[in-house]
Amino acid sequence: MPSRPQLRDLALQILEGGSLWQDKCVSLAAFADDAPGVAYAAPAVPGRAPSISLRRSGSMPAPPTPGRLGEAHVRGRLLHAMANHELQALELMALALLRFPHADTRFRRGLAHVMADEQRHLTLYVHRMEALGVHLDALPLSDFFWRALRAPPDPLTFIVQMGLVLEQANLDFAAHWSARMRAAGDTETAAILDQVYAEEIGHVRHGVRWATRWKDDQDTLWQTFLTHTAEPMTPARAVGPCFDETARRRAGLPPDFIDRLRTAGVSRGRPADVWWFHPAVEAAQAHARTSAARFQPRKTVARLAHDLAALPAVLATAGDIVLVPTPPRPDWLAHRYQAGLPMVQFVHDCGELVGRTLGGAQPWGWSPTAARRARDLLLPAPSRDPALGSKTWPLELTRALLTEAAEPWWSPVGVVPAACTSMPELLAAVRALRARDVADVVVKGAWSASGQQRWVLRCGAAPTPDEHARLEGLLRRHGEVTVGPWLDRAMDLSFHADVATDGSCRVRGVVRFATHPDGRFAGASLAAPHRHLDRRWTRWLLDDGRDPDRLHRTATAVFAVLGPALAAAGHHGPVGVDALVHHTPDGPRLWPLVEVNPRWTMGRVALALRSSVARPAWLRLVDRRTHPTVGAPAGHPLPVPPRDPRGRLCGGPVWLTDPREAQVAAVVELDGPDPTAEAQGPGAP
Repeated sequence: MPSRPQLRDLALQILEGGSLWQDKCVSLAAFADDAPGVAYAAPAVPGRAPSISLRRSGSMPAPPTPGRLGEAHVRGRLLHAMANHELQALELMALALLRFPHADTRFRRGLAHVMADEQRHLTLYVHRMEALGVHLDALPLSDFFWRALRAPPDPLTFIVQMGLVLEQANLDFAAHWSARMRAAGDTETAAILDQVYAEEIGHVRHGVRWATRWKDDQDTLWQTFLTHTAEPMTPARAVGPCFDETARRRAGLPPDFIDRLRTAGVSRGRPADVWWFHPAVEAAQAHARTSAARFQPRKTVARLAHDLAALPAVLATAGDIVLVPTPPRPDWLAHRYQAGLPMVQFVHDCGELVGRTLGGAQPWGWSPTAARRARDLLLPAPSRDPALGSKTWPLELTRALLTEAAEPWWSPVGVVPAACTSMPELLAAVRALRARDVADVVVKGAWSASGQQRWVLRCGAAPTPDEHARLEGLLRRHGEVTVGPWLDRAMDLSFHADVATDGSCRVRGVVRFATHPDGRFAGASLAAPHRHLDRRWTRWLLDDGRDPDRLHRTATAVFAVLGPALAAAGHHGPVGVDALVHHTPDGPRLWPLVEVNPRWTMGRVALALRSSVARPAWLRLVDRRTHPTVGAPAGHPLPVPPRDPRGRLCGGPVWLTDPREAQVAAVVELDGPDPTAEAQGPGAP
């Protein structure tokens, strides 16, 4: 009776042999494992015939769009990528048998059975893709998985990265593409993927069993998973285009592991940008101009930064990092996931980022405080004009815009405030406005924000002694103020763009927003600015339908002026421009450049959410006085946000920040009251 081949010899043949059918698919039906040998050094590449050799690549090729799956060659190319994954998985498992000869015999035997399944999957994929007109040697074979997993330091790291990352992701990919193939009429390919799906559950179960057995007793499986995943095999690679909870439960993954993975949001390998909320950006800039001491925000602003710390996650790309003061609650993370918001990684301990390859820093806005934090993260901070962001910086640009590019429906150049650095200048500017019959005058500190640090002189009178003292205080704190007419506001708008290093701008959109009487942000419409308004205002904004593009054209004109100046001042990235419509004796007029915010803004958050909603919706900041959920206990339930068949939100509220135990929270409300009407109530044009 012939002796059974040694598992080591079979693994060597699979790893080093060049023939797809004779070596890679050698039978694993019977073997002995009583001579595992010594540890084997990983080769640079597995043995392959030249026609199917691996090629260096940065990442995986993009999958086809569902609309193209009706084409046979497109389906064949997708199966080609899947066959490449199966072949590399087979070789990596053979390498693990050789690298870890003294691992538990039961683990090695189980891994061999998994390898036999991988051989079967490979065979099914190759034969089916050939029937669709695509051959394995016809397209490049990416070496991404081989490079990522060829040298794990121990069996636990291998089984986590192979069984709990790649094999787990295959549950989602097989389910997703089976449904897509069936929808495209290819039931034969769908049946193959159904078989792969069923067998991958067993592969993940093998990984769960051995990761659980080998982990430290005091660690959960999730903690072990995080400890033994690293770039490029990050936790995000354990999730495919859908999230199949049923298959994960059948594979034995614990419920808490599944819940955490669903909301982990870790990058798939792309260097993650690091985001953080910095609402005190203007105050920090103003402080740096007068003091070398470390900036400390006021308590109310510090609390705002704490409660809204997660807000930049709306702007981030999936897989980015958002810094938060405390770990987010899992039920709020699940609420975000159910709403379809970008899945990011929330980090409360920056020590977790040590050793990670990071992309760039994305604070809410740049200030010396933000630059210091970026440097602490070993990320670069831009060198910028210290005056950038002040209320006085764009005044001359505004005058040029209103003088050289003005349209008949814009404000006259006389609305532009004057910049003043002393009380005599300030009082002279007030007298000049009074001479033009301006009854109410507003004085703003150069670094004011959200309606703070301003004073309105009413009824055409000279400043009282008390007002004189307040104005002197503004000058002392800011070094410079603006003095302009207090306009009869009808509507707030904001223009948004991204500025390139050469000064060119990509216009992102226009938002209608509202402020409270004291200047604080009240809300922003997620719809186009002319939507959901009194019909007369809609007609005015669109010029009775004759010029539906005039707001976008205005934004383009504004950024054509601003872009080069911003780039010259060292800013590139997001910029928001506040504009307003105000009443005049001649009808409404648009002041197209009231303030420049060279940073992220609430309007930009609203724009980021615009395509996510199917109904009228508003972004709002709500506090304990205005919403019962804000400040509620931690266990207070959050609703499941309903979504329509296209994945758009069709009900709310959707909490962008966790409202429980908070003073203020950011929320998207659908079909609720229009905060712009509540805040200012625009009259008829």
